[in-house]
Amino acid sequence: MRTFNKKTLLIGTLLSSALVSTEAFAQSASDDEIVVTGSRIQRTQDFVANSPVATVDEVQFERTGTINTEQLLNVVPQTVPGLTRTSNNPGNGTASVDLRGLGSNRTLVLVNGRRAQPTGAAGVVDINTIPPSLIESVEVLTGGASSVYGADAIAGVVNFILKDDFEGVEARAGFQATDKGDAETYSASVTVGANFDDGRGNAAATIGYTNRSALFQGDRDFSNVALFDDGNGGLEPGGSSGVPGTSIFAGGLGDFSDSFGVTFDPDGSARPFVTAGQVNDFYNYAPVNFIQLPQERYTLFTTADYEINEHFEVFVEGRFVQSEVPQELAPTPIFQTSTFSLDNSPFLTPATQQLLSDALGDGVDTDGDGIDDTATAFLRRRLVEVGPRQGNDNRQTFQLIGGLRGAINDSMNYEVFFSEGNTQNSSFQNGNVNRGRFDQALLLADADGDGNVDAGAGCSDGGTNGSTVPCAPLNIFGAGNISPEAAEFLRTAVSTTDETIQRVLQGNVTGELGDGMSLTDTPIGFAVGAEYIENSFVFRPSQDVAASTIAGFNGAPPVEGGFDVYSAYGELAVPLVENVAFAQSINLDLAGRVSDYSTTGTQYSYKIGGDWAVNDLLRIRGNYNTAVRAPNIGELFSPQGENFPGADDPCAADGGFVGNASVAAICTATGVPAGNLFTPTLNPAAGQVRSLAGGNPDLDTETAETFTIGAVISPDLFDSFSLAVDYYDISIDDVVTTFGGGTDNILNTCYTDAELGGVGSIFCDQVNRRADGTIDFVSNLQANAAGLDTTGIDIAANLRTNTDFLGGGLLGDMYLNYLGTLVLSNEFQAFEGDTVFDCAGFFGNNCGEPDPDYRHYVTAGFSKGMLNTQLTWQMLGSVTDGAELEPDFTAGDEQSVSEIGAEHYFGASMTADINDNLALTFGVNNLLDNGPPVIGDNDEQANTYPSSYDVFGRTFFANAKVSF
Repeated sequence: MRTFNKKTLLIGTLLSSALVSTEAFAQSASDDEIVVTGSRIQRTQDFVANSPVATVDEVQFERTGTINTEQLLNVVPQTVPGLTRTSNNPGNGTASVDLRGLGSNRTLVLVNGRRAQPTGAAGVVDINTIPPSLIESVEVLTGGASSVYGADAIAGVVNFILKDDFEGVEARAGFQATDKGDAETYSASVTVGANFDDGRGNAAATIGYTNRSALFQGDRDFSNVALFDDGNGGLEPGGSSGVPGTSIFAGGLGDFSDSFGVTFDPDGSARPFVTAGQVNDFYNYAPVNFIQLPQERYTLFTTADYEINEHFEVFVEGRFVQSEVPQELAPTPIFQTSTFSLDNSPFLTPATQQLLSDALGDGVDTDGDGIDDTATAFLRRRLVEVGPRQGNDNRQTFQLIGGLRGAINDSMNYEVFFSEGNTQNSSFQNGNVNRGRFDQALLLADADGDGNVDAGAGCSDGGTNGSTVPCAPLNIFGAGNISPEAAEFLRTAVSTTDETIQRVLQGNVTGELGDGMSLTDTPIGFAVGAEYIENSFVFRPSQDVAASTIAGFNGAPPVEGGFDVYSAYGELAVPLVENVAFAQSINLDLAGRVSDYSTTGTQYSYKIGGDWAVNDLLRIRGNYNTAVRAPNIGELFSPQGENFPGADDPCAADGGFVGNASVAAICTATGVPAGNLFTPTLNPAAGQVRSLAGGNPDLDTETAETFTIGAVISPDLFDSFSLAVDYYDISIDDVVTTFGGGTDNILNTCYTDAELGGVGSIFCDQVNRRADGTIDFVSNLQANAAGLDTTGIDIAANLRTNTDFLGGGLLGDMYLNYLGTLVLSNEFQAFEGDTVFDCAGFFGNNCGEPDPDYRHYVTAGFSKGMLNTQLTWQMLGSVTDGAELEPDFTAGDEQSVSEIGAEHYFGASMTADINDNLALTFGVNNLLDNGPPVIGDNDEQANTYPSSYDVFGRTFFANAKVSF
């Protein structure tokens, strides 16, 4: 799996372009000029961008009931969903945007053309901190833009244009809920602004509040039971082998030798663990997991500017967001090799004592009764008695920008600004247990000196092991058997804090070169500038988290690091030809940047682009960019920490290589005892393998080449019509990734790749096994190892007209917008020489989030008088199980759900402009109540991919806007 995406709006009876525009504008420069996302050069109003840009306008946030920004951005076909409101596990309470599926860390997020404040060591922006009530438009430019904006813009740029020069008072309120009456979300905001000093100055402020309620997987039929593939093309109830009664999977368990393991009844007796069928022993963890994370968010945005004279205008912007997002998971499962009291244990029946002694005893039988004093086993226990596993992230993000801008002369302008941003997060976790105390409480004290153990006598070690209460004997053999005292001894509350700081100092000069320097009557435009960026991050975990001595949430060591970069850059817009035969205009765009990173040294990037307007009907455009991404703080400075990714052990029974002589030889040579080879003993617990990952301060930059070429056709049809078709190709080398592309890939390469793996290979050297052959951990460090390459075609069409041709114009004015993407390839190579996986049209194994070959979003609207109606249609093409990309894949290897068919989501809304002061909107999303595809082992969570497919069902929304 990949380890690794301003113009004032007219809202009267004539609606503006709703979602898609090939003529995208960023922030206003003057009444006659604009600044286009992807460039700092001011252009004339009739300029058409030479890079494909999609625009989401304010109207769409209102008419789709969008409360969190990612809800609407994720329908734009250029994006693959990142973290969303459904991201409970994995997730961290933030939302991200991922262009082309190349990773959120390769998508640069701007606010008003300036870098937004990031969150966390990866430098990714939480777009939840940009509430829709502040947004005038969002512009999405795909393809490298590093020469203009610097690193992180390999996949492209998302530029949020916020409202400015606001005058008056505007209040908004919104509500949405499903037709089942759940997943409610409330939002409200008030904006106040005024001009002063005869219009030389303006000040405005917005205060907003959002409250989103929780929705659990147990609240939906498709997700209330964790599902497995049944091996016969169907699905059956599944879950975790970490069960409330404890399970042990080991060979030689007497009468149970033919089974996969044992579990325990409350009386301490053992029985076979049922691993298949509609009734089995797996623990159903699904119902208590969130499928919508609750959220409470407060926002404050302020802006002010004052023109001293034409040469000096002072401006400031301030943004503050406080967001609280809980997480909830099933009670903690502990998977741990532990030693426990056996002989005369009051927690086990005599028959079970004998069974475990014969199979797992430690060889010491003090009283000679044929039962060893202790046994050692890999235990799997769901600690229900400890209570639910809960996390709570409380973030405060602020960014303050201050600057000066104005005219140098009649042909040049300047801007200088300084930005200071800070994000602080406090995370508190309940439901974790201390691993050392778990081991301690399993060894019971000798009550009478004769080996007779009394369950109330305490633990063999009288210490507290850091607990505030004394050790209490731990009875894990049977559901509900852990006493309140033992649960309290195990329980440990932990917390973490982190802080992300970004400072930016930037100065730009834009303008036109003097007369006589241009080949045409249009002057040459230019922009030059310099920039300093400083990033720092610190992560402070409590002791148990730092030492990875907890079970529940993952352990993580402290992190602290930072880097800075000095840059200089320039752009030229050169008109080459104007008003000749077959060339209304030909323009050349050039850009270049040199950056000096404190971590990776000097880096260069450049852009060559242009457009050829053949006539009013046809314009051809294209760009070639080189781009770079410097490694982020987490990739550089993170110490080793543990994760538990899904992976198969090729040496285990479920590894798929039973009887393979070549694999067997490597297994035994790398520490697998012959007696355990290809047995269930080696099956990773819960299908997960412990992985130790960490940063690498010697990382270099990622390098990329991006190419786009296309045409914009604007025939004289209707009142307005345009069609744009653009081909894109983004190729990234030296991609920073965990070594070998992930734990599963390291294991497969070590044991099954004759050319790259084998005993003594760098891959096998990363695999660390215990004495019984089970995997202890796989080392998985960061490296410039992988490659990414994606190609495709974007198609955009816009139509605006009246409906006279339908008969008298009864429907008023109409618009129709279409945005579609054909993904021709989306290739990933974990390291040089490895298999190239083309994930276009695939999901799951090897590929992760579904990446359909084709997807589109269509918006249609009508307006007449006070009423405006809108219909939307999102289509996601079919995708196939990524397991079929494996070189040795054969028929019959596929999952029970090997293909997800095309999905269609429709929405409708109506806005009534009651008067000049009041507008009301009512609508419904997922109009046909289309449920998500339900799959088994190959899901992300909730038996599906909830960030891609709607898991809520038909959802109604209403919002009101009052302005005066």
